[in-house]
Amino acid sequence: MSLPVIVSGAGPCGLLCAVVLQKYSVPFILVERVEESKLTADVGSGFDMAPTAVRIFEHLGLPQWKERMSNFSGITIMSMSGDHIRLIPATELPGQEGQEAYATKRSTLQQCLVEKLGSNLVSGSNAHFGVFVTAHEEASDGSKVTVTLSNGITLEGRALLVCEGWRSLTRERILEGGSSPGADPVNFCNIAMWWGKCEVSPTLKDLLRPTQTAKEGGSFCMFLGDGSEPGNFVAAPAKDGDKDFILWSAAQQALVEPGQTDDLTRRGGVRGEQVKEELQDVLRRRCELLQEIVKATPASDVTKVGLYDRKNLSQSSVSPTGLVALLGDASHPQTPFLGQGCNMALADAFAVCTRLGVANNKTEGTGAVGSVRAALSCLDAQERKMFARKTVLNARYIARLMTSDSSIKGFVMRKSFQYLPTSFIFPRVDEGNRTFVNQALKDCSLPILPENL
Repeated sequence: MSLPVIVSGAGPCGLLCAVVLQKYSVPFILVERVEESKLTADVGSGFDMAPTAVRIFEHLGLPQWKERMSNFSGITIMSMSGDHIRLIPATELPGQEGQEAYATKRSTLQQCLVEKLGSNLVSGSNAHFGVFVTAHEEASDGSKVTVTLSNGITLEGRALLVCEGWRSLTRERILEGGSSPGADPVNFCNIAMWWGKCEVSPTLKDLLRPTQTAKEGGSFCMFLGDGSEPGNFVAAPAKDGDKDFILWSAAQQALVEPGQTDDLTRRGGVRGEQVKEELQDVLRRRCELLQEIVKATPASDVTKVGLYDRKNLSQSSVSPTGLVALLGDASHPQTPFLGQGCNMALADAFAVCTRLGVANNKTEGTGAVGSVRAALSCLDAQERKMFARKTVLNARYIARLMTSDSSIKGFVMRKSFQYLPTSFIFPRVDEGNRTFVNQALKDCSLPILPENL
């Protein structure tokens, strides 16, 4: 039997790797630090799904993804004091081609992916929960990678795909000089972010009504700060069964890094009553809607994190031997202000595992070292590295601009959102992902993703 692909991390990136590998009958083993019972727990975080991602979902046939994710028909831009600035129809967003836009809770996306895997995901067999990778070694002849887990179990695979997030321990081991403390430092972006979710009460429904488009509950809301009311707040309507919720986040500049925990489902963030009270104090001069959203959110669902990326943006995403690769935030962590973190991770997973899958069907056995190396090497292709670097830097810049306490910057930003063309405000950032994914499909002699769903 051919060796499996070992996937470290079962967030959206790692689970999508497994789904694509399964599509091509490639054996895989998932390793996840979180216990199985908490894998798809709803921690209140969510993502905007870019056009490339939703086309991947359709391509893979994720079960009822459209019905389970939230679609929004517009973006309502407002000031922190509640003044209306502009309504942008989702059909005008670059890359949407006249279609609605989608957002999803992290837990919903994970549930879709787990259901797609079905009975092929077996705990204790090809899935190990509550453990993590503590060491790995690549064979000198490049034939296999041996992985040691925190419970002492040893695994052998043809490749190791690292989907461990921005605090990846495996990253430290594969990068040159990674054994030296501080050789690959993270970069604190001087921004703190809170996020949470709350059920829509009658009071909240009344306050939300002016922010919504003709399609009830269908408008994503963005609140812009200025010098007197700095920061940024976004709110997205969501459904869970027959209940309406709001997924929200708030961001402020911060000189001191927030505290951290080992809860990677919350990006290492802290939560609780003190965190909620701190945010309520920050928002006490903002509009009633923002204050009510946070007030309606249970303290256990309010998380605070620092936003980080990496100082060195030129590091390789693939090990020198070529059998271990960093995907998603393990490779290119970034602030969420361009909405590209999860979307780039999904593109990484789809492109790499499609290449691995097609190569597996052409070359059987454990000796197909070259095909594995070739599949993983796409992550270090010049065009992909340039796109990743540009996206991380732009996300860092936009984060600082959107949370600036400068009155001049706040005024210019507000007028820009009010009058500039949509394509300037929301540039077609996702195009790099579409190009990357389609190149993988072309190289594998497969049809590219369709322009329209």
